[in-house]
Amino acid sequence: MRRVLPFLLALLVAPVWAGEPGASVRHRGYDFRPVTTFVNGFVGASQEDLLDGAVLVVMQNGRPIYQHHFGSYVGTGPKVPIASASKLLSALVIERLVENGTMHWDDTVADYFGTDYPDADPETGAITLGQLFSHTSGMTVVNNPCLTYAYRNMSMDKCALSILGTPLSWTPGTLFAYGENSMQVAGAMAQRITGKTWAQLLESELTTPLGLARTDYGLNDDGTPFSNPIIAGGARTVLPDYARVVQMLLQRGMLDGERYLASTSIAEMQLDQTHGVPADPESDPYPEAYGYGYGQWRNVVDCDGVATRISSTGILGTSPWVDYDNGIAAVFLTYKQTLNPQLREDLRQLWDVVADVIGAPVGCTP
Repeated sequence: MRRVLPFLLALLVAPVWAGEPGASVRHRGYDFRPVTTFVNGFVGASQEDLLDGAVLVVMQNGRPIYQHHFGSYVGTGPKVPIASASKLLSALVIERLVENGTMHWDDTVADYFGTDYPDADPETGAITLGQLFSHTSGMTVVNNPCLTYAYRNMSMDKCALSILGTPLSWTPGTLFAYGENSMQVAGAMAQRITGKTWAQLLESELTTPLGLARTDYGLNDDGTPFSNPIIAGGARTVLPDYARVVQMLLQRGMLDGERYLASTSIAEMQLDQTHGVPADPESDPYPEAYGYGYGQWRNVVDCDGVATRISSTGILGTSPWVDYDNGIAAVFLTYKQTLNPQLREDLRQLWDVVADVIGAPVGCTP
């Protein structure tokens, strides 16, 4: 086993994000200069239409082996919106409820809503919780108006009822269509069965057990949580928080010696829960992926179809991923984000650049 540099040992008790802006953590045996060069190619305040700032951390064996701040990203940075990287966090909340028997992935909309929603029809009522979280529910990818900031404090239940009252665009279970409506319905189902708000579920099922100090789904000026947070795209977080999430996934449900989820639950989330149905080309940001699990993309699979690299990248650039082949967990967190059509491809290439470095150690670096 490679020896860790002495100052890295201190990081066992220090935050993994410690360090001055631009500082890198290096590990004996790896040369991360290609990673730094690659990211500098699409991050920097002086580069028009590119990301203004970002931070990347790569972890192995529970320790950071690389951390670098790019552009204007300073220190740990403020909480930033992470768009679709929220989906993985929300899926973990639901998986915890499934694991403890409160919910089941084959539960249906009708099991929770009955005929409460307008123009209730059997096809909508038969949609399962699993279909809601794997984007195969048949619901339109056009966001319901209740999934906007203006409706952040309506009830999530009312928002879900509005979504359920909208005609389906496809027969459930026949098409993968990536969007936000279906997950909002699932969140309302979780609220109905537990009697808790989404903010309370977030605390009991995610932030407290994983020790996430600065993750939320939006707060009002008085500090109270939004009552209708967008659970598929409304989370905010900081680097150390999401770093703990991906580290737990890399360790198959363990973190700090404690069991957060069973390894079988992690495996269930990473199966192709679309069951191979075709994808809607207009809404599929990763057509090259090997299907979609619960809240995460299956970017690389082995010969048995088991996911060996998963991710949950958001449109604003935040990209958490886990590479089981190389034994690494990583988070690329953006700051002062800019929508950029090239960004999705840049991030996909970043995963490969990091993998190349880890897969081909070159000995000690200065």
